[in-house]
Amino acid sequence: MASIRPASVAGSFYPSAARELSALLDDCFQTSPLGPQGISSSNPAIFAGMVPHAGPMYSGPCAAHFYARLDPLIRTVILLGVNHKAIGHRAALSPWQSWETPLGNAAVNEPLSDFLQARVEFLERDGAAHADEHSIEIQLPFLQRVLGEFTFVPVSLSHLSIDECAKLGAAVAAAYHAVARTAVKMAILASSDLSHYLSPAKTAELDDLALNQVLRLDANGLLQVVKDKGISMCGVLPTVAMLYAAKELGARHVRLLKHCHSGDVSPMGKVVGYASVALEL
Repeated sequence: MASIRPASVAGSFYPSAARELSALLDDCFQTSPLGPQGISSSNPAIFAGMVPHAGPMYSGPCAAHFYARLDPLIRTVILLGVNHKAIGHRAALSPWQSWETPLGNAAVNEPLSDFLQARVEFLERDGAAHADEHSIEIQLPFLQRVLGEFTFVPVSLSHLSIDECAKLGAAVAAAYHAVARTAVKMAILASSDLSHYLSPAKTAELDDLALNQVLRLDANGLLQVVKDKGISMCGVLPTVAMLYAAKELGARHVRLLKHCHSGDVSPMGKVVGYASVALEL
């Protein structure tokens, strides 16, 4: 298999040309009324978060609220994404050494991938789980914009039990400690949208139920309310695993930075919910 994963959704979810993508990111960070509008207040205490993953023209301004606060000194990221189509292995690391974006290639942190795989028996390197999936890819241009040079560990998830989410979260927390001992700064990100294709009122109602659990660092509560209320939060498993890791690491504050939906960008009767959440030590 080639050592570089080609960009899967460049030209559909976001522009395939670097100049056009940079201009779209400029809008997300600087000019969109839904974004931070040029306010860049990096917070070294932020070590984890939840960010949306629709096309940047829709969810990008919401995501920019998180990325505008991310410490630019972070040099590696564990990026937990959802496998929307459940193709390939259910908990998949990257078989490629780097991922292509229009802004350049992002290198996979192979030693950190090995660290996780040694501790989680259901993690495997599998290209099928990543090849046509956008939830991780969509975050890379934002990370390239804010961090410049960095490495990352992409983990694509589907069909995990609550106990498996907890085990993965514990391994991610152990990885965070191991990286910290080398004086390298790391972040843990979960990629998730919220309710899908409901009225704005119903979206707000169900999104709030899910976000309340995230803000309480309640991984079990989040999984339960999503199940009980039928909330179509696609990245619930990545978020649950991130919350387990964050709680084990001693997260002190959880902040909702932005909550909006696709109808805030372009009027529509059925919308998708987005939120950016930051966790601080």
